[in-house]
Amino acid sequence: MEQREGSGRVIQSVQRAFELLEGVAAGGDGARLSELADAAGLNRSTAHNLLASLEALGYVEQAGKGTPYRLTSRLARLVRPAVEAEQALRLRMRPILERVTQQTGETSYLAFVSGEEYLCVEAVQSGEPLRLTVSPGEREPLLGTAIGHALLAADPDLAARLSTAEFARWSDNEARISDARRDGYALDLEQFHLGVACVAVSIGSNAAIGVAGPSSRLPEPRLADIAMTVRAALADD
Repeated sequence: MEQREGSGRVIQSVQRAFELLEGVAAGGDGARLSELADAAGLNRSTAHNLLASLEALGYVEQAGKGTPYRLTSRLARLVRPAVEAEQALRLRMRPILERVTQQTGETSYLAFVSGEEYLCVEAVQSGEPLRLTVSPGEREPLLGTAIGHALLAADPDLAARLSTAEFARWSDNEARISDARRDGYALDLEQFHLGVACVAVSIGSNAAIGVAGPSSRLPEPRLADIAMTVRAALADD
């Protein structure tokens, strides 16, 4: 069976298989057939057949009949190259963040795309008494934020998916994303957080550097200058 999801098509059996994989992952020490079937809204027979296929493919395993299903290392091998690339980028960007913060006096941070959000993974805090504090692990939506708009401007496929999934919010932010695509940087002039201004520059399609602080110190011309500072730091890397 096939169903439509946004502008694409979702094969129901594939969707159910991934729901079961997510259920096994969420179980920590594993999850039993009954728990997985109930959580996915499946009958036991359908869930068992899908799990048997995943087991045959090497993505889940059981210690014995009736025991919990657990993930194997095969999934980890699939994602490891991406994880290693992100870690390498974090290490490479850390000195750049330090340089940008030293030159601008404002908090700078590195973020990656994470679904319909971005995830902060590195940050260098401003030394000013009045400053914006950004911590690794923080998440914000892509739509409405400077980092998000820089990332959407750099990734047409991501933008197309989000414009369909979040049509109303996309329409509210489309002009700012278009400006980011034209200018090479995205601005947030208190649109997301009152009193906070931010500029963001993408690094490829999956990562971006943001520089943020009190809007009283960061009018639009100053943010444009900071964007040039970030670009220069990246060019010198």
